[in-house]
Amino acid sequence: MFKVMIVDDESITRKGLETLIDWKSHGFEIVQTAASGSEALEKYGLVSPDLMIIDIRMPKMSGLELIERIREADQSIFFLILSGYAEFDYAREAITHNVEGYMLKPVDEGELINYLGSINKKLEERIKENEENKNKMFHAAFTGNLTKEVKDFFHYYLDWGQYQILLIDLSNHNKFDTTRLKQELQKTFEDSNHGLVFTIKPYLGILINRVSKNEKGHKRLYEYLKKVLDDHIDFTAAIAQPVKRVKDLSDSYQHVTNLMKNQFFYEEKTLLHVDTLPFLPVKNDNFKHGEKFQSINVVEKLYYAIEIGNKQAIEEICMEAGSHMVYLNYTEQLIKVNYVQIISSLLNKLLYEYQDMQTVISNALSRVFEIEKQTKIKSLLSYVNSLLEEIIINMDMNNNDVLVKRMIGLIERNYHENIRLSKLAEVFNYNGAYLGKLFKDFTGEYFNTYLDRIRIENGKRLLLEGHKVYEVAERVGYSNVDYFHSKFKNYVGVSPSVYRKINQINRR
Repeated sequence: MFKVMIVDDESITRKGLETLIDWKSHGFEIVQTAASGSEALEKYGLVSPDLMIIDIRMPKMSGLELIERIREADQSIFFLILSGYAEFDYAREAITHNVEGYMLKPVDEGELINYLGSINKKLEERIKENEENKNKMFHAAFTGNLTKEVKDFFHYYLDWGQYQILLIDLSNHNKFDTTRLKQELQKTFEDSNHGLVFTIKPYLGILINRVSKNEKGHKRLYEYLKKVLDDHIDFTAAIAQPVKRVKDLSDSYQHVTNLMKNQFFYEEKTLLHVDTLPFLPVKNDNFKHGEKFQSINVVEKLYYAIEIGNKQAIEEICMEAGSHMVYLNYTEQLIKVNYVQIISSLLNKLLYEYQDMQTVISNALSRVFEIEKQTKIKSLLSYVNSLLEEIIINMDMNNNDVLVKRMIGLIERNYHENIRLSKLAEVFNYNGAYLGKLFKDFTGEYFNTYLDRIRIENGKRLLLEGHKVYEVAERVGYSNVDYFHSKFKNYVGVSPSVYRKINQINRR
């Protein structure tokens, strides 16, 4: 709303103008009235109106004298003249004072509305021009292009002594109208002379002269932005370190835009600044120097975790994968591509092994590409975990036959691992003895007997492929070759080496 002051020595005229039209519907609001020129001068300094409607003839100080006094300090204000006399001399003299219009009393409603429409348009154009010029000056300063025009702009209008850049990113809400936000920010910062609001796409920003240096101040500022945005609009905000010289603004802007460009790697719902830690801080000793990221390894780990229904393991594996990629300086896009590939491969593998869960897994597959829409790595991990948790929930863990079948599948695919019944009982949340009984009832064999048999059958295959006995022992899950030798002879009736010789002879 543009501000209007009415100046007339007749109270009936002042009251009449206030109620003549719906001012707000035309973009104006009456912020003050005055009964004399001297009173108007005093109130003018308090409210800084955009438009003054002034009676041309008032005692002591005429309307034209009042206009002259105000014009000495303000060349931008608009004036409308009121008069009870249709005298051309008055109108001609008013025109020389650069007034917008001349209205006779009683004021015609339609004539006033026409003037307001014209003034409103000019004020809007002026605001746009001023905004564009301000943005131009800021952009030049932020990019280090300190021309004389830019230096003069800061010297005459922004000689603050300290500057701090705040950027707000609303790019994820293309339909969000920033006009209200800008107006609210201007009301808070510009009306109180605490800063200037600017736009440098894709950011809305504030150049602040009352700096925020500590975490408490940063939190207070972020809470204010949340309030302005009604708490339901996701946004990212970053604030630079304060600087004292205009020439340092380019470095400051570079630092704060770097924070914005890397916002994907930071915690949500916080004001980013130089001391903000990434969401996944990575210690160098977590990963071997030069170690490549292998998505296939992540797929295998996640598959095993899903088979045993370990949600915590899934979260840890996904987090570790993200940390590894961050450590290797992967870009946001490359991280997203890798997670899409990992989860797609995992779900396709599950789809092949678990035909009875085709609907659930296919539904999850159809939503994999939502990963690319996540704006923060934390939300990406949360989304991935929710997809995989949905798979686990839909696996019928209360059906004993299904449970044992999963155990069998796990053994047959992971016999080379250190699989123990006690560990499976723990992750499946079953009593160990009871789980062993279920397994025995379904398969006819004890858990360890079944596991040994599967290992020995695979050992026989590897022996015939030409692998050495100690290699076979290790590859089927026996760390001690003598123990493997003993188990093999117990199941097959001959030692591993004899078994190989017999079968080689038989093949001739």
